Amino acid sequence: MQRTYARLVFSLLYWSIAVLVVFQGVLGAANLRVPWLREHLDTAIVVHEQVGLLILVLTLSLLLTRIVLGRRSGEGTPQIHRRWARLIHGSFYTLIILECGVGIWMMGLLGKGLTIGLWHWSLPITPDPALVFHSILQIHAAIALAMAVLIVIHSAAALYHHYILRDDTLIRMLPKLRILPSEETT
Repeated sequence: MQRTYARLVFSLLYWSIAVLVVFQGVLGAANLRVPWLREHLDTAIVVHEQVGLLILVLTLSLLLTRIVLGRRSGEGTPQIHRRWARLIHGSFYTLIILECGVGIWMMGLLGKGLTIGLWHWSLPITPDPALVFHSILQIHAAIALAMAVLIVIHSAAALYHHYILRDDTLIRMLPKLRILPSEETT
């Protein structure tokens, strides 16, 4: 029962983060290219900031869940594949936390502070908008690009496992919302 619960929690957190990261990438790129978003840039930036903070909370929750409930075994998966999976997932977590940290730093440099829902905190950062637009924004974009590359690699690996190796890696990545009748009897 606990493994089923842990699998559901992992999957829901994992896929929520995945969808939000892709949304952030699209929104971040569109902010500069879509005329309507440029006209409503302040709103688009607030949405980008709030979703970024949500991604940070979900990622930290996923890491905490992995610590408390343990990780999936990957049983039956070749050792080299488990090592690559560990490297890619560790890189994702690192890049997500780094990206959120750079985003929070940018909010401080812009003098905005940190707003989560109805709460607002000033950040102990001296505002310097020029630094944001000359350097930090490029770092933020480079991290996003690195995450996009990892998403492509990760997706290709999942498809490789499913269609070439024909193992259950992709199935294990999906949320298991109920126990199938055939599993109840085994």
